[in-house]
Amino acid sequence: MVLDLQTALYFVTLVFAFLSAILGILAVNTLFKDKLRELFSDGKFFIFFFLIVGYVLFALGELSWYLIYRVFEKVPETGMPDFYWVTGAFFMLLSFVALSYMLYKNYGQTQRLVPILAGGSIFVVLVIAYVSIVGNETVESTFLTYFYPLMTSLILISSTHLFLFFKHLDSIEANLIYLFFANIAFLGGDLLYAYWGLSGFLGSLANLFYVLAYALSAFAFFALLVKFYHHASGKSLLR
Repeated sequence: MVLDLQTALYFVTLVFAFLSAILGILAVNTLFKDKLRELFSDGKFFIFFFLIVGYVLFALGELSWYLIYRVFEKVPETGMPDFYWVTGAFFMLLSFVALSYMLYKNYGQTQRLVPILAGGSIFVVLVIAYVSIVGNETVESTFLTYFYPLMTSLILISSTHLFLFFKHLDSIEANLIYLFFANIAFLGGDLLYAYWGLSGFLGSLANLFYVLAYALSAFAFFALLVKFYHHASGKSLLR
């Protein structure tokens, strides 16, 4: 019964990962249209570009993992899926850090930065301690076992500024808030996977978190595409 649930959840994960990749690629392609370039400064344009590319690479990592598994009928070792995930994670982190810097530069409120950095540092230490202490023997203990929860926790912390500055975000930027909640789901999935792998009920729960993460990513890109279409059509971009 649990195995059937895992199979069903992983299939749904792949569906939303595919949608996230397709919608993200469409959003990146739409960014380069002349009528949209005028909406962004050069800095913000590249932040959006690399941020979306990061999530697309994450989704491609999920899809490539499944394809390798189906072709070779064994769990993939470190390889192409990890290349997609690692590269995507760095793009996401750097983009959120750059966006946070831009938000503080434009709107100030630097008094928020100290508690966020302090709380974020404690949170990262707790994540590392969790993975070190409760790591399941069924999950291969490698550098990447620690890397993924660490990176997703850093990505989540750096994306909290979307929530804190939400009222200052313009109509297009506001859609990135869905990625903040996707980051929470990615971290939840990584923490459960680090402990349980994909076995048992909590292994299925890890898949459920990944389903939610990719679904929110896909919805964020869909919302961006709708805004881009409205702008290209000369319609108002008011919320």
